Amino acid sequence: MKLNMSNTDVDFSDPSLAYGAQSWQLEYATALKLYDYPDKPAPQGSRLVPDGADGFPVISSDGKTYTITVKKGFKFSDGAPVTAANYAYAINRGLNKKMQSPAAQFITDIVGATDVIDGKATKASGVQVDGDKLIIKLTQPDGGMLAKLGTPFFQAIPTDMPIDPKGVLTYASAGPYYWASRQVGRSIVLKKNTHYTGSRAQNVDEFNIDVNTNVNQSLLQVKAGQVDYDLGGLPPTAQSQLGAEYGVNRSQYQVHPLVETDYVALNTSRPLFSSVNMRKAANNAIDRPAMLRAFGAYGGLLTDQILPPGMGGYKRADVYPLHGPNIAVAKSLAGGKCGDLKLWASNSPTGTTQAQILQNNLQKMGCKVSIKYFQGFQIFVAAGRKGAEYDAVIAGWSQDYPDPYDFIDVLLNGNNIQAQNNNNLAYLNDPQLNAQLAAANKLTGDERYNRYGNLDVMITKNLAPWMSTDNRNQRDFVAKRVGGYLFQPANGFADMTTFYLTQ
Repeated sequence: MKLNMSNTDVDFSDPSLAYGAQSWQLEYATALKLYDYPDKPAPQGSRLVPDGADGFPVISSDGKTYTITVKKGFKFSDGAPVTAANYAYAINRGLNKKMQSPAAQFITDIVGATDVIDGKATKASGVQVDGDKLIIKLTQPDGGMLAKLGTPFFQAIPTDMPIDPKGVLTYASAGPYYWASRQVGRSIVLKKNTHYTGSRAQNVDEFNIDVNTNVNQSLLQVKAGQVDYDLGGLPPTAQSQLGAEYGVNRSQYQVHPLVETDYVALNTSRPLFSSVNMRKAANNAIDRPAMLRAFGAYGGLLTDQILPPGMGGYKRADVYPLHGPNIAVAKSLAGGKCGDLKLWASNSPTGTTQAQILQNNLQKMGCKVSIKYFQGFQIFVAAGRKGAEYDAVIAGWSQDYPDPYDFIDVLLNGNNIQAQNNNNLAYLNDPQLNAQLAAANKLTGDERYNRYGNLDVMITKNLAPWMSTDNRNQRDFVAKRVGGYLFQPANGFADMTTFYLTQ
């Protein structure tokens, strides 16, 4: 199957570092996780099920010890057997101080995790292997632990995978496919794991992916059958025509809502947006409908909040103008003190259009806006370095797993800020909020969702670290010979394992 990945490359192929949407789309095809989301549409595809694990864990009465039996018979693409030690190593590698992995923030509640993060140990004392059993001990109950184990960070990996903060390019994996080759900025090849014995499909022998391709040329290639699918997306201006010509969700053109929020992070660690009034001013200045129109037809729904509809705890609040800017309020809040503003954006067609819209909006409230453009996921690598010199960055976040922690805590908890690979692009570090987030994560069920929903509204009203703009749709177009398209609802992308070719 021939694929393009227009306007971008993956951020990393290394499972401890990869965090981009396209990276995880490929890793969903290559990883063997203890728990995963099945290759099915909603609602079944949103329910976590055992994969590398032989059933759900035995959880102690205090909720702090998980005993997971690893299923026998799975093998890596090099023929090596999968054992509990492979999962234990994935956890410890993600915690390792030298890796600076974004995985660490998910598992700080494991006993001994902070010692590994701080470089005082190489293994967390709360991660133990007993034969085919993986035992995880927590300092406190964590209602999202299984969902966290269902992310690609904690898939089975070889126990000799090097500790390398730059990331390994290729490695043996235990899912249906593996990363056979990667030339950074040029190409990726995934090949079938011939040792795989699980139930997931392997209809395609090999995926050949050209990266950083031109999105307009790519669409012509897919229409002509020269390329089968573009993982990087579609030209914004083509969406309306594709819907009219091919119909929506009939076969080749697909539109599905994501559990996702697009936003502009306001860098609270720099002088300009250290003021909450200035952040509120920007939230009144932004033209949200124009930002959404930049995506083209079937783009999504407008929002001004952190949590998207479809996420547990979401409560619509309507804090800032949704149907156009209120420049008068913005100017009043800014008080003529904006000055120079450094805006970072993607150089994709959508990214450049949105940057120009935002530049115009912010100039009307008195800012002098300069724009710096980045290719693909390089913007997140650059913005993720603590001390990065931007005041605002155009970003977006799709759920890693169906839990509000994955938005509010992962993206706004100041305790997670590290030297690099940060997801808190607002660099918000509010001690009171950090404590509230820690308390919320101890809860389960409706109480958990209610607490996070209230935090969403409070943060949006009182702290305003983002200018949220929309909850986007995923829009895909595949070649005529491609069958088996499945939108995987928990992950928010097309499932590569279910694709097949009709000729």
